[in-house]
Amino acid sequence: MTTNAIRGSDYRIDYNFAVARGSVPGSRPFSGYGLKTTTGADSGVLWPNGAFVFPAAAGVQISFVSTSVQDAAAGTGIRTLDMHYLDADLIERVEVIALNGTTPVLSVVTNVRYIQCLHMVTWGSGKAAAGNISASNAGNTHSYISTGAVRCTSSMRMVPAGKRLLVQAMHAGSISGTAAASTLVNAVTATFDGHDFTSANVFVPIASAAFQDGSSGIQIPSPPSFTEGMSFGFTFSTDKAATIAGSWFGILEDI
Repeated sequence: MTTNAIRGSDYRIDYNFAVARGSVPGSRPFSGYGLKTTTGADSGVLWPNGAFVFPAAAGVQISFVSTSVQDAAAGTGIRTLDMHYLDADLIERVEVIALNGTTPVLSVVTNVRYIQCLHMVTWGSGKAAAGNISASNAGNTHSYISTGAVRCTSSMRMVPAGKRLLVQAMHAGSISGTAAASTLVNAVTATFDGHDFTSANVFVPIASAAFQDGSSGIQIPSPPSFTEGMSFGFTFSTDKAATIAGSWFGILEDI
């Protein structure tokens, strides 16, 4: 707790508020946001694309391409985007990518270990992606911006070097109109009980919630802790067409 004096009286700032205000050196808020719309029964990582695959630990070069020619310089969609990523040493980096529509463009860097998120930086009159924008390597898509979106919608994150992640709250839900889809959302990690399943893209659940056109959230009084190179996010399974959303919130702090 942080104590300060104002007009002769002491007041205490909650640690979370102190972090949010930038008053705790080496600590900052950190979160994940996932969104998936299915056309029928489906399962997997809560993100908008299909199979979720981690890049190789040594890092890779990323190719960016859209399904629309309008995601390009002078186009109506996204013109440039930021790639927030971890390099092979798990150091946080950012590269600005200039899109060229349906023509793939390569990242300058060749050691992308994990893409935390993509989001638009400059855009045309549409103010959003005109097509589906994928970031891939060797046939595996590692990040994705859906048509009409302005950023990635993957719930999965990886902890950077020298950091600890404390997950403090989670929220998820599923809607399906008249179909009444039954949906299960799991909080998962690829590192569990001293074992690392990252290279195999295997996720171990640590919490679950079930939904049928509803949502709920939870505050975690004793938050689970994840250290550098560990990942955290959501997986889902649904028996019918549904739109599934999930967010989690926590703090990154120096180890």
